Amino acid sequence: MKQGKTRLFVIVDPTASHQVALVKALLLAKLADCQIHAFLCVYREQQEDDKYPSPEDFKNHTLTDAEQWLDEQLEPCRTAGVPFNKQVVWSSKWHDAALRAIAKSECDLVIKSSYHHSKSKRFYSSTSDFTLMRHCACPILFTHPTQEWESNELLACVDLESTDVGHARLNDVIIRDARAMSNIVGMDLHIAAAHQGGIDADNLPIESQGGEVSAEQLAELYDVDASRIHLRQGETVATLSAICDELDPCIVIMGTLARTGISGQLIGNTAEKLLDRVEADVLTVN
Repeated sequence: MKQGKTRLFVIVDPTASHQVALVKALLLAKLADCQIHAFLCVYREQQEDDKYPSPEDFKNHTLTDAEQWLDEQLEPCRTAGVPFNKQVVWSSKWHDAALRAIAKSECDLVIKSSYHHSKSKRFYSSTSDFTLMRHCACPILFTHPTQEWESNELLACVDLESTDVGHARLNDVIIRDARAMSNIVGMDLHIAAAHQGGIDADNLPIESQGGEVSAEQLAELYDVDASRIHLRQGETVATLSAICDELDPCIVIMGTLARTGISGQLIGNTAEKLLDRVEADVLTVN
């Protein structure tokens, strides 16, 4: 996410009475120079007793009603003077339609509401969150229905144990976007990393005589106070979840890497698993 003119792509939920994603988008738009692209996907099967003479008439009427409803949802944007446009599409597979629209929109940030799923559903099936994470090229802010941004903490979670170039680049992106977001929303940036038995200093661009990395070294590397560095040994998801419980951040920033094969289909990455364990909004970058 960049500072300056930012285009927010908001996925509006036609089944929800309270549009959490749109609320967060409006808040961000007020804090920064943003414009909102509101995306709504609708689809209904025509019933035998419907009054419309043809499927096309039924579709057109449904789309007209959806546009009017979306316009009502956007009234707070109009009142606040936030620039916006809207897009209503017809599709039975809304996430596929959303990914196509996102690719064409050249947006900087996607905002979508999310809710906790059961462990089995996340493990065995592709939720909409899972699908967007795997295929969306830009950052996604998954908004939690009860998160009101009342605390002053923002947490960036990095992987300091992996030595491959992909994870190193991803860590840089996480810190960059976390710092940009913290500047926009005025929250304190914290950085967390879980490890299994210490973090090797040779894996990081810091001056060291070898051995394990300290919080003070990471604080200097990332230009934050040492009190905002959270290093803890343990299983990644459980450890980061525990840090979130203690810190109570409003926003958690994490990286996500595309996965293929059986493991990619069955086992979600850390960001997907953490979505179901924290009350914070989760910003994923890749």
